[in-house]
Amino acid sequence: KATVSVLYWRGGKMEPKTFPFTWEGGGVINWISTGYGKGEWRNPVDSRDIIARASSIAKGDVNQLVGKTVGKLGVTSRNEPFSWAQLELPVAVCPTHYRMCHSMSEKKAFIRSWAFCGSYDGEDWRVLCQHKNDKTITAESVDTLTGAWEVRMSKPEFYPFFRIVMFEGGNSDGTNTLVASSVEIFGAVRHRQWPDDVKVNVG
Repeated sequence: KATVSVLYWRGGKMEPKTFPFTWEGGGVINWISTGYGKGEWRNPVDSRDIIARASSIAKGDVNQLVGKTVGKLGVTSRNEPFSWAQLELPVAVCPTHYRMCHSMSEKKAFIRSWAFCGSYDGEDWRVLCQHKNDKTITAESVDTLTGAWEVRMSKPEFYPFFRIVMFEGGNSDGTNTLVASSVEIFGAVRHRQWPDDVKVNVG
């Protein structure tokens, strides 16, 4: 695997590698998918660089959570309360924005109410932002199958685990089916573990 080269907190100053938000992509997941910017794109779930999970799968494959073609294919959960989709990255990210798509193969169940969460360990989760009756993603056109949102944090916190959790009855049909694809995350990146000579309070 490629060597990841990112900067750290040094002397109280944050100097990580950053991926500013753009609609064209080019976020952290795309960076990982191209061998950390050194090669051709490859689905990072298939290459085992990213681990993707879902609370349940009725249709699709978890590798489509990070698919390259925006909205072409996706993961559809069963109709179960608080359905979720999760990514574990090989690096830790302090997110500034994230993007998510619906699937062109699904003509309903557009996400409306959900939380975007981060975790240090995949067990304890912090809600980074939440949405209530958000109608960004619609069926009007291919372009509106995609939404992007800003993540505002009071202080920099880096997470390797991210989860999208839909609230009960949180789609456009009022059911619990979560449809998601082509997730991308933008922000600052560092290694998941601090080097021994750097002391940082991340609590």
